[in-house]
Amino acid sequence: MAEASSPAAPTASNASKRLREDSEAIKSRLLDQHFHITRYADPLVPRKTLDSQFWPRDVTPEMEQKWLAMIKEHRSA
Repeated sequence: MAEASSPAAPTASNASKRLREDSEAIKSRLLDQHFHITRYADPLVPRKTLDSQFWPRDVTPEMEQKWLAMIKEHRSA
């Protein structure tokens, strides 16, 4: 009659511990260890850029300032 506590008999706690360790090892290989979300701007917040290459053709900075002033005026009303 074999004993249940023999070293060759795996227990449920050993199996779950090994499964947890294996899953952590796999996750560590899949994840970028040097990635930090705080280094990147929030993608849902509009970017404050004056880069005219993203504007439609024939739009000038003066036009944008006029539109922003109109928006501000309507929001305050």
